[in-house]
Amino acid sequence: MPPVYQLQVIAPEQMVYEGRAVSLVAPGREGYFGVLAHHAPMVAELATGVLTVEEERGARRRFAISGGFVEVEHDQVHVLADAAEAGEDIDVARAQAAERRAREWLARRRPEVDIARAQAALQRALNRLRVAGVERTQR
Repeated sequence: MPPVYQLQVIAPEQMVYEGRAVSLVAPGREGYFGVLAHHAPMVAELATGVLTVEEERGARRRFAISGGFVEVEHDQVHVLADAAEAGEDIDVARAQAAERRAREWLARRRPEVDIARAQAALQRALNRLRVAGVERTQR
């Protein structure tokens, strides 16, 4: 059996995941990176993307995350996300509605529209849909 470590994925006010993991692939600000057992201690900033966990028994879990940090220390890894949601818990209708709203805001191109904020909202919605396994036919 491969070496494992204790993993926690924490979002504001809730523990999203807690268990023993073989590996973690996370969306860092500079690109995706992986963590295996016995990884050197580190702290890294996270971006919006897919967090993939290989559990001790071989199952893979996917989470939609938006920002935050990961802290690796000894045999523990803590993902402190600004937002995190397990793929199986994503409300697809809500994510699709958020995508529509963001696209509408971007299409307006008026001075009162915060383009960066609308683009970030669109990326979060698309990420949640990707993690939920919803195929996109139009972009």
